[in-house]
Order: sequence, then structure tokens, then C-alpha cells
Amino acid sequence: MTSSVDQVMVSVAEGSLPKVLNDLREAGLVVDTVLEALGVITGTAEVRAIPALQSIPGVLDVERQWRVQLPPY
Repeated sequence: MTSSVDQVMVSVAEGSLPKVLNDLREAGLVVDTVLEALGVITGTAEVRAIPALQSIPGVLDVERQWRVQLPPY
């Protein structure tokens, strides 16, 4: 059985980004973009890893990014 992978956006507490970034990678986040000025990290993670990402000290929120696909006309 394959695991579902989602795009996620992680909000991080001010001043904790370097430490949190390493912890997120260890917990299974594949980092795409680090927006240091905003305290946001985007990437992909298995759905089952999201609770582990949320429990990391310094993480404020982990939001799954939803995709919408409209049929071609």
C-alpha cells in the first residue's frame, strides 16, 4: 500500500527557523521553499507524518495545500 503525499505549508515561530527546519526534515518534510522573512516553509510530506511535524517545538501550524483541478473545456 502506498502512502499519500501532500503539499504542506509550515508556519514557524519567530527566531526558531534554523532549528525547526532541521527537525522538520528529520520528521519527513521534503523542503521546497524557505521563506525566512515570513517564517514559512513549504514542501511535501506523507499525510501520516503531519502530526509529527505539528508536534515540533517552534512549529505554529502545518496547513495542507489543496489542489483544485477543473475539467478541460
